[in-house]
Amino acid sequence: MWANLKAHHEKVADRRFESMLDGTRAAEFSASVGDMLFDYAKTNIDAEGRSLLIDLLEQAGVADKRAAMFSGQSINETEGRSVLHTALRNLDGPAVTVDGIDVMPDILATLDRMAAFAKQVRNGEFKGQGGKIADVINIGIGGADLGPAMAVKALAPYHDGPRCHFVSNVDPADIADVLRRCDPTTTLVIVASKTFTTIETMTNARTAQAWMSQSVTDTGAQFAALSTAEDKTAAFGIDASRVFGFEDWVGGRYSMWGPIGLALMMAIGADAFRAFLRGGQAMDQHFQAAEWHENVPAMLALIGIWHNQICGYATRAVLPYDNLLSRLPAYLQQLEMESNGKGVSMDGETLTLDSGPVVWGEPGTNGQHAYNKLIHQGTRVIQ
Repeated sequence: MWANLKAHHEKVADRRFESMLDGTRAAEFSASVGDMLFDYAKTNIDAEGRSLLIDLLEQAGVADKRAAMFSGQSINETEGRSVLHTALRNLDGPAVTVDGIDVMPDILATLDRMAAFAKQVRNGEFKGQGGKIADVINIGIGGADLGPAMAVKALAPYHDGPRCHFVSNVDPADIADVLRRCDPTTTLVIVASKTFTTIETMTNARTAQAWMSQSVTDTGAQFAALSTAEDKTAAFGIDASRVFGFEDWVGGRYSMWGPIGLALMMAIGADAFRAFLRGGQAMDQHFQAAEWHENVPAMLALIGIWHNQICGYATRAVLPYDNLLSRLPAYLQQLEMESNGKGVSMDGETLTLDSGPVVWGEPGTNGQHAYNKLIHQGTRVIQ
């Protein structure tokens, strides 16, 4: 199948997509879900190329693997785990079983605990030593930072809770810049580390603890933890009522839909956070039900394969024109490059095709005064 795609690409490589534009192409080479439109009409993909890509998807058994993922089977073969970030946003869907146990009751119970705590912080029932919490600092790294930081910025128009700040870099300048803007007596610190041993996160957490101890008698009372290591969170002084755990079948880069999203819930409230989850759930339902050529996640993946593995375009630029989405490229870097940054296949064989592109980007308008000339007039093709 790869050979067929390569052969087709050789036939059409010199064709300019303008030659394919007509009155029907925009509708035929796009897919949508809700208000979201994925338009790939302005690529060099034609009906034959799309058909070959879908054949590749079917030959790889993606439909069966999709069903296995959503049902809770252990599709993470290297670690023997399920992959169930989808269950975190399965608010009113079917049961999801892992080793014969429905995991949804625990997920929903944790969500309710998060909502209750967020409500107490937002309405002032939960106080710092100096009164109502005015600032929340999320300390994490990787998936414990990139996802919630991106979502908090993206949903800024809906903020009606405490100010939210994010610290990830072990360079002390990062946390110092945040701490100088906060009052320790009215600050809640969220430490996001599943094992509570992540070096960068725990280094910053101890810095925040030392800063707070200068003004606050019981620092642990103004800390919360997103972790499964309750012995370590207790040793840090954090009461179990403010510890929110998640299972090992939630990968870090997909974790903002659960407890790692607590800072977002603090900012926008529990009801809006549930609406955020329902948006993810709606996309999950679309992914499971839509035909491949109308399936937005599937077609995004196939277009990416066409451009990277078939055409050889090594980089992908993500250029959001809404400045509130300025953290989206960094989030997608982890989501795609950490997931697909492999040199061997599942059976341990060296890959003969590149596994994924380099993802980069900044707000699009800024690019018009920076790198757009290279994109439009340079010698390299950028996805």
